[in-house]
Amino acid sequence: MSDATAQDFIRIDPDGQTISLHGPWTVFEADNLRRVLRPQKQQLQKAAGDARAIDISAVTQLDTVGAWLIRNYFGTQNDRWQMTERQKALLEFLPTDLPRRQAVSRKDRLPQMIDDIGQKTIDILQFLYGIIAFMGLICTRLAANLIRPSQLRPASITRHIFETGIAALPIIGLLAFLMSMVVSYQGAMQLQKFGADIFTIDLTVISMLREMAPLVTAIMVAGRSGSAFAAEIGVMRLRKETDALEAMGLDPISLLVVPRLIALLITLPLLTFFADIVGMTGGAIMAWSLLDISPTQYIDRVSEVATVTMYLVGMVKAPVFAFVIAVICTYHGMNVTGSAESVGRVTTIAVVQSIFMVIFVDAAFSILFAEIGI
Repeated sequence: MSDATAQDFIRIDPDGQTISLHGPWTVFEADNLRRVLRPQKQQLQKAAGDARAIDISAVTQLDTVGAWLIRNYFGTQNDRWQMTERQKALLEFLPTDLPRRQAVSRKDRLPQMIDDIGQKTIDILQFLYGIIAFMGLICTRLAANLIRPSQLRPASITRHIFETGIAALPIIGLLAFLMSMVVSYQGAMQLQKFGADIFTIDLTVISMLREMAPLVTAIMVAGRSGSAFAAEIGVMRLRKETDALEAMGLDPISLLVVPRLIALLITLPLLTFFADIVGMTGGAIMAWSLLDISPTQYIDRVSEVATVTMYLVGMVKAPVFAFVIAVICTYHGMNVTGSAESVGRVTTIAVVQSIFMVIFVDAAFSILFAEIGI
């Protein structure tokens, strides 16, 4: 119907007292409707204001897009309108007014930009206040549960240990193995130029124990388990299940957040240790295949390079990373409101913020250890 004309959709009687609409007013005809009616918009609106009757009962098909177009060109329905019950219900379903964004002139852009910066600053401060308060609440509930172990929920903690720890072993192991092979390969390619092949082992051991194993493991856990924390709690908030828990006299923080936090505090250090072992194995394979260093020589060199302090530097980070991930992801999950779209948005924000904070905390640890000479 690309050659449609205004007469295919609208007819005005000669005396201008009645306006009749015809044909399909649907999303499929929206382009044709706009094309033929837009040049006559002012005339149609004036005619609609002067007409005694506006008859849309002859419209063969009508959807929300067509209803919006009718309202846009002829105004809001009133007693002068003639329509079927279905058409009336559809027009009444549409809101009578919509907020319109006012165009910002160039001279107003600077105040608008300052206002946006101020609003973002307020949002950040509100988030920091909320996350700090939430952190204090979690610590209080955790301390209460540890003082009274009978309040702990072993079944819930065990389930989350399995989901965040045991189920994550394959992906963590594969990632650590590949990362150690990449580091070993790149290091060997460069150090061979200087005849310092043996130092490839030093590079692999130091990078894996101090940085790569805890950091990569935490990032993977944030993306895998942190998103699950935010989504699960968010859906419970959406279904009012947390409100039901409160109505029954149960504390949602102790029931939903603390078991996840305890599970992650247990599993992330263990996953880091597992990543260390697998990473060393990957380094041994690369050293054997690229540098002809036997496993015995590799183990001897590792025992010379690796120290307890180096190992503890990486392991100390793991529970801190676990705490950061659990707090941020459960905080966002507990603040889900609205619809299912909110769950997806909040889950994305939780993962991004937790990964950012893990990297930030890792950088802070690096500066701290450098200052104290570790």
